[in-house]
Amino acid sequence: MRTRVWVVAGIVLAVASCAVTATASPRGNDTVVLGQEQDVDGFNTALTCCDETWAGIQTLPVIRGAYLVNPRLQHVLDLVSRAKATAHTLSYTIRRDAYWNWGGKRLPVTYADFVYTWQQLVNPNNAVVNRDGYDLITGYTHKGPRQITFAWKQPYAQWQDLFSTVYPSAALQGVDFNNAWRNCICGADGKPVADGPYFLAGYVKGQGSTLDANPSWYGHKPRIKTVVFKVITDPAAEVQAMRAGEVDAINPTFGLDLAPLQSVRGITYDQVPGLNLEHIDIQFGKQANPLLRAPWMRQVLLRGIDRAALIAAALGPLAGNSKPLNSLVYYQPDAGYRPHFRRWAYNPKAALAILRRHCTGGPARPSENNDAYFSCSGIAATFRYTYASGNPTRAMLAQVVAQQLKAIGIQIVNAPLPANAIFGSGGLPAGSWDLAEFAWVTSADPGDFIPVWGCGGTLNFLGYCNRLATNLLDESGRTPSPARRRALFDRADALFAHDIPSIPLYSQPSPLIRKSSLAGPVNNPSPTGFAWNIQLWAWR
Repeated sequence: MRTRVWVVAGIVLAVASCAVTATASPRGNDTVVLGQEQDVDGFNTALTCCDETWAGIQTLPVIRGAYLVNPRLQHVLDLVSRAKATAHTLSYTIRRDAYWNWGGKRLPVTYADFVYTWQQLVNPNNAVVNRDGYDLITGYTHKGPRQITFAWKQPYAQWQDLFSTVYPSAALQGVDFNNAWRNCICGADGKPVADGPYFLAGYVKGQGSTLDANPSWYGHKPRIKTVVFKVITDPAAEVQAMRAGEVDAINPTFGLDLAPLQSVRGITYDQVPGLNLEHIDIQFGKQANPLLRAPWMRQVLLRGIDRAALIAAALGPLAGNSKPLNSLVYYQPDAGYRPHFRRWAYNPKAALAILRRHCTGGPARPSENNDAYFSCSGIAATFRYTYASGNPTRAMLAQVVAQQLKAIGIQIVNAPLPANAIFGSGGLPAGSWDLAEFAWVTSADPGDFIPVWGCGGTLNFLGYCNRLATNLLDESGRTPSPARRRALFDRADALFAHDIPSIPLYSQPSPLIRKSSLAGPVNNPSPTGFAWNIQLWAWR
């Protein structure tokens, strides 16, 4: 699992908002220039040095894997025509038309490439990012050059993420895997190697790289013959380059400095929910206000917080069509997304009615000017609101939440923690808080949430435990069937929506901005990235 905590920077750049027209590109119809906001440290993304977003974006058009993750976060067959996982085996049938182009030599992709990949990833001398799943494989058999069956000790539920990159065994013969592809995607002789729609024709540190069309590619022949990645690390410079027509598309980090690009003629601004769960955790432990352990109080909180208003406040002019997230395991682009939390839509009158049944005091009706707070069984309806200090976006949202809940007689007290300590031993894991807003950043697989919501999970900071839901999550970790796993996660999420251990808010958008005359780009929020279908791009 590669879950990490994400903290919104909350930096807003002052920019002009005048409407202009994107400058036409002097390039021909066979070239695209893409802005790249970070340089890379190498192209071997399996290594700890080089497991970087922009390395992955540039590697995918060159080196393929068994599956590709599409914009709906579905795994679709790519390098293989068939794949199957059982309790004891994992098998692949490689496409008959899959070939390596190694310096002009055309070599078939075979079972040996899968074997080489597995062997390198489990080699203890290689500094790889993750061996999960590969370390369960005990051996293999094959039927001809295009079929391989691995045996494993036990099934790995996220097996569709395995072999997301398959390495060219012949081209890398004798190469130290730890030093492979530092400045190229090439064989031992330094000549480019590829089985994707492009090969890496050149790379200059600090400047960018160039991809040229691969004539041996098995899929749709690229209409764009040359793709140039141009490193532009300054956000303001990247926006200006897009406005001036120096680049044809960018996939920048979300920020309000992008807002002016929405009004530039000739530019298409598209954003989709990213893979980050902005949410408010509710503490169930003994150091928290005991009212939070009452299901009705958690219903009150979810009913009393206007999540759409929080999105408008946080995203401002880039809120667009962003909507409240209504799941704790699936993101909105995911084909498996079901809005289980939608049942608790914003309804302050309903929240107030619940409070009046259980508590005393408080207002007679929702009011922004309310100064009367509820007391429930002698316990004040007062909750500490924790977030990373120094984060202006979350500090602002804390004030909005406080105002919304004040209207129904609940008091919120600011309780920020230092950003460098919030996830340390004295921070959220210590449990001395009531409500905490932060974000989880995950892969496209809902399995990343198992340690977050499962009883006793390593990332379960809130002390929540639903045994049935945990059993469902645990079973998903032993289930190789994608359809069965999806059903298990869906049932667990329905239980979370019943219990309300956390309040899902929204996903920070993932923007893709391009010249309107460039047809084909489809925003993909998964780690696969926006270049997932680059072979289909074309100038109108």
